[in-house]
Formats: sequence, structure tokens, C-alpha cells
Amino acid sequence: MREVESYPFMFLATARHVAEKLEGKDFALRANKKDGTLAIIEGHADQKWWYHPTERRYVDAAVTIFFPPNLRDLAIFWIDIGLFVDSQTVAACNLGVGDEVFLAGLFTEVTETTRNIPIVRTGNLAMMPGEKIPFKDGRLIDAYLVESRSVGGLSGSPVFIRQTVMMQGVKPGVKINSPHHVAPYDLSVTMSGLGQIFFLGSMIGHWDAPTGFHLPEHEAVNMGVSPVVPAHKIQEIITQPELQEVMREMMNKIQKEKHSNAKEDFAGSSKQPQSVFTKEDFDAALKKVTRKVTPKN
Repeated sequence: MREVESYPFMFLATARHVAEKLEGKDFALRANKKDGTLAIIEGHADQKWWYHPTERRYVDAAVTIFFPPNLRDLAIFWIDIGLFVDSQTVAACNLGVGDEVFLAGLFTEVTETTRNIPIVRTGNLAMMPGEKIPFKDGRLIDAYLVESRSVGGLSGSPVFIRQTVMMQGVKPGVKINSPHHVAPYDLSVTMSGLGQIFFLGSMIGHWDAPTGFHLPEHEAVNMGVSPVVPAHKIQEIITQPELQEVMREMMNKIQKEKHSNAKEDFAGSSKQPQSVFTKEDFDAALKKVTRKVTPKN
């Protein structure tokens, strides 16, 4: 989620290769509702997708402005942009190899259910290359590598990392049964604890392990290491000047229509609004301000 002049904008994020397949087509999303039922959210062929402004081919991520009807009824939790991992977060929180990661997504073998039931996989951060690395079809990409086996249906899924907090102390008078230690002495003790969770990035896919013989695609052996689009690359998509200008123009149109309660309604206020900014209003404003934008490759 990103705020522009106090108005919260939400984005639907997915993998670039998924968004490119959706462009020009009507599509639908399933979302759970707070009352336990299921909601179908419609996406339309003219939906505007945004890609990385300078590295579209090398950043497998895309976003679109997200304003579903009856948002307050949906069991949706957004990731605030303040939780995105960047170089400052890495340094300040000492994030690095070995830290625990979690990713949530779709398990394609269990989809015929009355509600969305996500699969959550765990692993650890395996590599922070610090430079572009080769991936499929010769692309060089910026990516973190996580030790967590990816499966079909996880492309674009969010990946979270848990900070490891190190605590040091002294345990006095520890007796060591060793010929080198003839008397008790103070022992330095280091313990690790669980810290804050951050948004590391979005899942791309995986590498197939070489087997020495041909296997059908659905039987390919997964190497168990998956690349992740860094969160700061997704942030660069959201904060690109063209998209920020669209958001500002939309905000101006909202204000001109005197929808002063837009933020309250978006946040799920219990107050009865006098003039609700509807999804139809939002879609109309979005079409007006994006019609003149020429997409960049």
C-alpha cells in the first residue's frame, strides 16, 4: 500500500510474466470474505499494469491499482510499503543469509474448495548476490535466493523474512571439565531470538536440476533454490514518476468531486458517509488519467 497526499492506494502485485498474460483480457480473482464466504473480484481487459520503468525484462514483477468493491467486507491484509526490505533495512536489522523466510501462495493440487486455502512454505535466505545473476533464457536478474522448494502456482507470491536478533550475555562461574581449565570462569553466551518480519520480495520460480536424462516438464526435478524479486525493485515500480503522476491526478479528481470521506470509507470506518467514492467512480477516474500514458518497455 502507498499513500499519496493522505489517500491510501492499494496495489495488486504479481509476476511480470503473469501480468503480461492478463493484459487485454478479462480475468477474475478469488478472495475470502470476513463472513466466511467467497468473493469473486472481476478484472477487465483495459486494466492498466505497471512494470519496472527501466528494467522491465529483468524484473519479473508488475502491479496494478487495486480498488475492489466492498473492500471492508474482504479478508484482505495489505503489505505497507514501510515493510519493504531495502539496503537500509538490511544494514539496520542485520538481515542476511540463514534468516528464516516464509512464502504464501496457491497449491494447484488443492483448488476446488469453497474458500481460498493458501499454502505456506518455509526456508531460509540462501544467497544475497549483490549483483545480477543469470536465470532462464539468458536473462541477468537482481534476485535473492531462498532455500525453499517452489512449485507451480507460487509465481508472484509474497516472500517474508524474519529478523534474527542476537543477544549476548555472560554466565559466571561455569565449570568446564577439561585439563586446560582447572577453575570456574565466566563464560560468554550468545543467544538468538525472533525479531520483526519484513517483506523480502516476490517469488519468481525455480531451477530444474540436471538429471542426465529427459523428463516431462511435470516430472522435472526441482533444485530447491528459488530466486525472489527484491522488494525494493517492486517499490521502484510503484514509485516511478508516471505512476505517481496518475495517482496524483486521481487524487485531484477525488477532491474535485468533494469525496472528502474517501479515506474513511477505504479504511472501513463505521461512520455513515454522505458521499461514497464508489468503484465505478474510481474506475472512471483511473481510465481518464491512464489513457494518455504510453507504456514503456
